[in-house]
Amino acid sequence: MWKGKPRENRFKVCFAMLSLLVLILCGVGCGKQESDAKIPARGKGNAPVIGHQEKLYDVSVVNKDQAWIVGYFGAVFHTADGGKNWQRVNAGVKESLLSVYFVSENEGWIVGDAGLVLHTSDQGQTWEKQDSTVPGEKLLKVQFINGLKGWAVGTWGTIIATEDGGSTWTRLPFEQDVVLNDLCFISETEGWVAGEFETILHTTDGGKTWDMQIGDGMGKIFGISMRPNGQDGIAVGTEGVIYTTTDGGETWKQADTPVKDTLLKVSFFDDNNAIAVGLRGCITSTADGGESWTVVCLPFHYTWLCGTDFSDGKGYLVGDAGKILMSDDQGQTWKPYAQSH
Repeated sequence: MWKGKPRENRFKVCFAMLSLLVLILCGVGCGKQESDAKIPARGKGNAPVIGHQEKLYDVSVVNKDQAWIVGYFGAVFHTADGGKNWQRVNAGVKESLLSVYFVSENEGWIVGDAGLVLHTSDQGQTWEKQDSTVPGEKLLKVQFINGLKGWAVGTWGTIIATEDGGSTWTRLPFEQDVVLNDLCFISETEGWVAGEFETILHTTDGGKTWDMQIGDGMGKIFGISMRPNGQDGIAVGTEGVIYTTTDGGETWKQADTPVKDTLLKVSFFDDNNAIAVGLRGCITSTADGGESWTVVCLPFHYTWLCGTDFSDGKGYLVGDAGKILMSDDQGQTWKPYAQSH
């Protein structure tokens, strides 16, 4: 059984990463939750555009037309035309929203600060708060494998799961003091979780038990992506570190990376191509499953990015200053969303 790092070591790591946390989670923790009633999502006076003041943390692509973005201070945006136009959606909360996941055009979940979980089953027309059972934790990532079974991870070793679409959430038995930043499930039973101390955990029983694949470093893993075959995967983190596996995580090897900035998320968009994004406008891509990486240079981009997703050839990258980058060709070319001033 893996033993957590001494608390004093955690403080050293947290201090070293303070500037990163200020950049990415500035303002997280604001706002008080309202009642648990369903909240009308779209109301009069909502701005239909994304401004430069927005901090965007995550994106979920449903298909080539539909996508959702969440961010700071309760921000939720939706497109139904492939990113040409975005509508601001009122989810009725002021907490920072850190992750979003839709399993269909109608049904999705959002998680964020103060253990917040929101659910919609009517394409975002209304949002209902669900009891996460962890109101004191930040939930940093959520994923559902279908309309019933899903997981979320967050601060202080938090892993929660549901088997009924979020009507009830249960905290899974992982008690280590480790911030868990990302997760990737490929079935109802098999998945991976990534976090600080270069932690990568693996489960084959839906999260009832976890095996440590990596977990003895001083850096952080912020993003992980696995192919549906359960064998090939990529994890990214502090100072541009990139790990790859071709055996389901039994072994992870460090790839040569062309960047030194911290990478925050990574996403496969086909069997061999993937893209990773991070601080200071950092974007890097691979066309051979992670063996080699090249820098993606976009002259109009300079802010941090911390959300990526692809579906049906459509891809989005989102981040600070309301930044949205869109691709219609599996990431070969990118164009920015034209924001208002």
